[in-house]
Amino acid sequence: MKVSSRFRYGLRLLVDLAIKYQKNPVLLKDIAECEKISKKYLEQIVITLRTSGLIGATRGSKGGYYLTKPPNEIKVIEIYKILEGSFAPVDCLDNPNICTLVKNCPTRKIWSDLAKSIKKTFANQTLADLTKKMK
Repeated sequence: MKVSSRFRYGLRLLVDLAIKYQKNPVLLKDIAECEKISKKYLEQIVITLRTSGLIGATRGSKGGYYLTKPPNEIKVIEIYKILEGSFAPVDCLDNPNICTLVKNCPTRKIWSDLAKSIKKTFANQTLADLTKKMK
């Protein structure tokens, strides 16, 4: 299973904001430069994160982006749900009606177990945990 660049980059952006939490807002161009990510791509991700209420923004000479709550209150599972949606590695877990073998599928359990494992891993990590690993 691969994780999308949208989630990977969004998570890196949020870790950067978590490291600078309760300091001045951070310019997107600075995050893009530091993380070596396209500013245009980050702009698209920021829209979703702002709409969800996870980050805020201020305008002006001291403007930029900031987390709207402490890093220890933001779980990776929340970020994943915002940027990706489902944890299901196969479509039939979310929509059993698309598969005629759903009741007798020999592989369905492994996909379900994988989704549960991913959820558990992400549910046990916060942005604060990730910033500790950076220090």
